[in-house]
Amino acid sequence: MIKVAGAFALFILLAGLAGACSLKSLGSSSAAIKPADLYAASPTAADANSLLGGGNWWTAAPTFQMKPLDDASFPPAVSYLLIRRFSNVGTAELWRVRYFQYESSSTATSAMTSNQSAFTNTVTAKKVGDQVLYVQLKVSNSALNGAPYEALAIIRVGSVLIESILLKNDAFPSTDRQGKVADKLASGVTKVLAGKIHGTQVSSSELGMLPPPNSYITLLGAVRLPVEAWPLMLHLAAPSTLATAFKADQINEFVFGDYVLDSDTHMEVLASILMFPSASAASEVFNAFKGANTLSPDGVLAFYNDAFGQYEYFVLSGTRLGLLICKSTAELDVSEAASRACEKPLETVAAAWPAVFSG
Repeated sequence: MIKVAGAFALFILLAGLAGACSLKSLGSSSAAIKPADLYAASPTAADANSLLGGGNWWTAAPTFQMKPLDDASFPPAVSYLLIRRFSNVGTAELWRVRYFQYESSSTATSAMTSNQSAFTNTVTAKKVGDQVLYVQLKVSNSALNGAPYEALAIIRVGSVLIESILLKNDAFPSTDRQGKVADKLASGVTKVLAGKIHGTQVSSSELGMLPPPNSYITLLGAVRLPVEAWPLMLHLAAPSTLATAFKADQINEFVFGDYVLDSDTHMEVLASILMFPSASAASEVFNAFKGANTLSPDGVLAFYNDAFGQYEYFVLSGTRLGLLICKSTAELDVSEAASRACEKPLETVAAAWPAVFSG
């Protein structure tokens, strides 16, 4: 296992949540919405660049948080969470949006009441959804000194609670901008609840390129992501350089799978598959990461990224390059390394994976 260096930490909002968990109808005319529906209604990188006042905002990997992922601290009364992330490349600025699907509007309202009681640094902005709360606070955590201005919005739309955390580097966004962001998020969920937006699934052939079903990791969700998300997963120092090179090879998207590590459900596993125009192009990228390092007997290139506390496994077969990452579910102000429980399972999965995506 090869170590690489650097440092990063994120900030997590702790909110009071209460109740019991089940998934049922969200109204007389619509079935319970699925994570894919919320994903389809969630922001894009283009939305982030439009809403957040400039910069170079990129989509980062999402999380489809459902049990057993992080089961020990899973919010009560919540059936699942969808987490969307965006990074302003070249800065420490971040935008995280979490969608909490509650069992009912009443339990979501109770959670909203708990949040309203917990915060004093509230500001007034646009009324959106059924309920909304805006907060601005200066983050004192040293891990976030590069973007210490936190703008928080919590919005309830029916049985869905939306939490938006925007970390800025120089000042709080205007309340007008906060209101526009909240309005965009709320309107998306409103359309989902009305049956106007439905998510789409990745194709069976695309799913077939992800790690084969096994007893080590369990698939939670799969989507196609813009290629910019790939270097962000690795926290590369020059993500734009790699993204530009990929686009020159006509690689604009990739298949992404979100998993839970079965032996330690506090760990999340990210899987991605890049499809190159030629075997030589795929090999060139693989070898760039390999450098002078040694492969395992199964041909797996394995790293432990000490800076960000995550395990990284690269595998190559023909025109396709696979990447597995194992990391802690903790984020924002909680900096936590991945557990060693990642090692053997991911080594095993990585070694077996190329058999299903050879091309």
